[in-house]
Amino acid sequence: MEKILVLYVDDEAEVLETIRSGLEERDYEVITATSGSEGLKLLRDKTPDVIITDIRMTPMNGFEFFQQVRKIPKFSETPFFFLTVIDDYLAQKYSHTLGVDAYINKPVDISNLDQLIRQKVKK
Repeated sequence: MEKILVLYVDDEAEVLETIRSGLEERDYEVITATSGSEGLKLLRDKTPDVIITDIRMTPMNGFEFFQQVRKIPKFSETPFFFLTVIDDYLAQKYSHTLGVDAYINKPVDISNLDQLIRQKVKK
């Protein structure tokens, strides 16, 4: 069975590593970036099955990264999750209005993240 390819973008190195290793233990292939612009560069050569990003990053925040990704035709339907410490109803509502597939609060249980990814990605 082909592994699910995840792009995970987060400017916090410790969180990035924790999520990456947790997903790899569950047999995912994970590519990571520490900024939205770095994530966009990776998308030139890679086609992830799901994209996960933090919201609170600089200089490009997660909302801006999402909007840039959606401008790329081949990623217009790619499942996209926000994984964030921002536990705010308006941010969640705005995310769903934009078309984000899941809004997940940190800290996240890797088993729950695994389940969400597998629900959205059929491989």
